[in-house]
Amino acid sequence: IATSACAGAGLVMLLVLALSNRLRDNVLMLVIGLMINSITVALTSIWQYFSNAEEVKDYLLWTFGSLGGVTGSQLHLLCLVTVTGLAAVFCSSKMLDALLLGDNYARSMGLTVKRARVIIVCTTSVLAGSITAFCGPIAFMGLAVPHLARLLFNTSSHRILMPVCCLIGTELLLLCDCIAQWPGTQTVLPINIITSLVGAPVVIFLLVRKNTLNIYR
Repeated sequence: IATSACAGAGLVMLLVLALSNRLRDNVLMLVIGLMINSITVALTSIWQYFSNAEEVKDYLLWTFGSLGGVTGSQLHLLCLVTVTGLAAVFCSSKMLDALLLGDNYARSMGLTVKRARVIIVCTTSVLAGSITAFCGPIAFMGLAVPHLARLLFNTSSHRILMPVCCLIGTELLLLCDCIAQWPGTQTVLPINIITSLVGAPVVIFLLVRKNTLNIYR
């Protein structure tokens, strides 16, 4: 399942990357991203339609997200994949810093842009695919945490942002998990609900703040 998840994440990211080379309009890329999402949802719906009730229930519970569904043997594999992926990510910090200033600048610094993008896509696919396969699609962490880290530390250096994102993401996710399993109650809420309630206001605040700063400028 983890291998399939990584492969699926990689194929989608490579498709988006290939289309981005032909389309330079951000609005068009947003629309295409929504269309790709519709295709993947349609394929998933087909599999659900031909599945039995127990399999559909397992899938639904998986979509809620959980940090407690990983067994001991799975945890060893998840740790190995995560540590390997994070090591590759930290080694890619210079490439990411160079790409921030554009492809031409990156090439002038001696960076092979296509190879760098393939490395970044593969690393991201391994991390996102494996963690999602084991813990489910936990919403807003990948979207809110990087922006929160940039806001708090006011830097674009990936050498700083990478470890900061790991720490903030870990603390925020554990906090959401504690809220979902509030002591003294018998009810355990899906962690996806808590992360959405925490992450959505953060993203809205960042978008409003950015728009306000642009107006004043």
